[in-house]
Amino acid sequence: MPGITTVDEVGEGSNAELAGVKVGDILRACTACQVSMEMPTWQLMAGGIGRPKTSRMMWSVDGKVFEEVMEALISNSMDPQARPVWLVVERIEDV
Repeated sequence: MPGITTVDEVGEGSNAELAGVKVGDILRACTACQVSMEMPTWQLMAGGIGRPKTSRMMWSVDGKVFEEVMEALISNSMDPQARPVWLVVERIEDV
């Protein structure tokens, strides 16, 4: 289905397997990092350009193309605190 990212493979012994992620689960959201420039007034007055600030957020993957989802996941490597990636998955159970 377009715009839906599903799990196709779970590595044996991986964190995903330990967390209970299964093949077929639908990824709904993940953490992502974004870098912006923080510009305190005193820096602007002194002619400075500011300093980079990394923000971390939950990012909805619904309706996004696979490449955007991968970019969001990879962006977590910019987290200065090196926190783990969070995933929100949905499991459709067969009835």
